[in-house]
Amino acid sequence: MKNKLILEVSTMKIKSLFLGSAAAVALSSGAMAADPIGVALDTCSLLGITGLTVSSDSNCLKFSGEVSYEFVYDLSYDAAGPDDDDDSSSEFGWEFTMEATADSDFGPAKAVVTLEQEDGLTTSDDVRITEAFVSIGDQTVITAGNTGSIANEDDDESFGYFEVGFADIDGRTFPGGEYNIGGHVIQVSHDVGNGVSVSVGLEHLEGANSGGNFGSLVGVVAADQDWGTAHFTVVADDVLRDGDGVSPWIVHTGATFNATDELKLRAAAWFEDNGTTNMWAVLGASEYTFDMFTLAVAAGAESAATERWWAELSGSADVTDGVSLTAAYMYDSVDNSVSDTYTQSFAAEMSADVSDNLTATFGVEHVITTVTGTSTDDTDISAELAWAPGGGYDASIGLTADTDGDDTRVTAEFSKAFE
Repeated sequence: MKNKLILEVSTMKIKSLFLGSAAAVALSSGAMAADPIGVALDTCSLLGITGLTVSSDSNCLKFSGEVSYEFVYDLSYDAAGPDDDDDSSSEFGWEFTMEATADSDFGPAKAVVTLEQEDGLTTSDDVRITEAFVSIGDQTVITAGNTGSIANEDDDESFGYFEVGFADIDGRTFPGGEYNIGGHVIQVSHDVGNGVSVSVGLEHLEGANSGGNFGSLVGVVAADQDWGTAHFTVVADDVLRDGDGVSPWIVHTGATFNATDELKLRAAAWFEDNGTTNMWAVLGASEYTFDMFTLAVAAGAESAATERWWAELSGSADVTDGVSLTAAYMYDSVDNSVSDTYTQSFAAEMSADVSDNLTATFGVEHVITTVTGTSTDDTDISAELAWAPGGGYDASIGLTADTDGDDTRVTAEFSKAFE
């Protein structure tokens, strides 16, 4: 009964939304019938907004979204037969965003609402409002409501096949809690000019409604110029109410340099003080592009609950027009007070354009894991056929399998985006 009620309420809200949009379209059509140029075209055009839009005298309402479907058929088995832990699934998802923009004396004034149903198993699954915020400004933008964080966590991954990098700040745990960014926010961002921006915000303000910790202070300085990109992000957790006596903070910084047309260099670092322990991680990476070949090298280290260091080497080549090959190797060492773990990963992948909109990809990855002198190995293979005929439509069908037979599945995915 509860699911039925959720479905009926969600359906009524969505119907009201589309009926209101249809009425706006009808009014706009009437205006255009009287005047071929009309206000209905002018508002969005003057604001520089294109896509699926509806205009009024002062506002431009833009619609965008995506609908997707995924079917997974689990073929895994164990020694006794088919795996009891069947991971077969059938899930759909959709996202619908409405963005209303009007001109003001301070710059564009916006109201944004995003509805989403992710990993839907039935049509009675609850629909979530993932964004609901207002913003105003051009060079300086003030944002308030429910939206993502201003924290910049870019430039912290290797260029190679494995894309090794730092863990996300949001949800990272510390003794007694976890970092929370985004959510209910009040943010101010300023474009200094020449590709430099400064942002500050109070985030995770919804914690005020629960009586627990709340209020993350986030500050960011970022640059995006011809030489490359860089950022410096600071997050201080629980600055407005600290119920557990722990006020942790994190610094996340990284930079990518376009040293030459062929060479890219990257350096990143992360430091955390969680009230009981100081933790850090560093990363260095480079990528050099030859005429038909690209070579990537990276290494990193971190000191947290465990001591870890890793290194990666990968290369890719366009062997013919539309056919590329990639090979990669990674060594990962993790030491803790109980045991030492060493992992070696070997990977190879081939991608071929079957036609203008059809691509076939084949891959194999072999992993050797050694724990306190005992080694195990596993080999995964994958094959995928991806189709992108245009119009925002994408589809693929793929097979993944391993030598143990306990992770073998067929996956079919379909999606259509619109804006």
